[in-house]
Amino acid sequence: MGSQIAQQAALHGVEVWLHDIDAARLERAMSSNRQWLERRVERGKLDTGQAEAAARGVTPAAELAPAARDSAWAIEAVAEEASVKREVFAQLDAHLPAGAGIATNSSNIVVSRLASATGRAKLCCNMHFFHPVLVMDLCEVVRGPDTAAETVERAVAWSRRMGRTPVVVEREIDGFIVNRVLGAASREAFTLLAEGVASVADIDTAARTGLNWPMGPFQLADFSGLDVVLGVRRDRLLREGHAGDDHTVRILQSLVDAGRLGRKSGRGFYDYAEDPPAALPLPD
Repeated sequence: MGSQIAQQAALHGVEVWLHDIDAARLERAMSSNRQWLERRVERGKLDTGQAEAAARGVTPAAELAPAARDSAWAIEAVAEEASVKREVFAQLDAHLPAGAGIATNSSNIVVSRLASATGRAKLCCNMHFFHPVLVMDLCEVVRGPDTAAETVERAVAWSRRMGRTPVVVEREIDGFIVNRVLGAASREAFTLLAEGVASVADIDTAARTGLNWPMGPFQLADFSGLDVVLGVRRDRLLREGHAGDDHTVRILQSLVDAGRLGRKSGRGFYDYAEDPPAALPLPD
């Protein structure tokens, strides 16, 4: 997500530093972005000059301090763990200029859980981009309880400057807008599956053809990563005070325990060695 956010900004003339503590991962991110730009040129979506300018617009940074000290805005997109994000927020606070804002790309961890790690809570918010960032147009800007109105306005302006359409979520709520609506539909799909009402393939087909979704709920879970979806669901249940599991957690846990993480592992609800991917039976 971070690499694509950076490249999306550079496509629209924003100079970006892209930082990662893992040099190999940073190089893979830069390489992936270069390949994406090359494909866009091949398809006639960009000319060579535009692609070269966009590539030059992202500078890899092995160290955070020199990247942060001249930046007007920072977007964090590290692992979905509050403790890790808080550490990054604290480091950014130490190195960014006094007036710079900090946004988290998290779709699940609200900024009020992170901003207290800084001395600039008024300058912190969520900016939730959608995967893949270079394709999906939306950015959800979420106001935390301490977020200043001017910070929300700046986040909206940055979204537009980066070529994305912002919507403002006026208070913190699980799932924000899109994932809250999508999550309700997804939980219902898992209930239908658990109760034997329909198969994975048929539920996905119904969602695609009846609701005009680009992917069915189980295809989307595979795309997102079943371990990631499981973590988000467990976290929400804990915040809602539910000690037990639900259909979604039980099904996802069985798949994760079997090493079936979705597209990234080659198998999830579907087998991606097949073309087209074939639905698999759930683990016993």
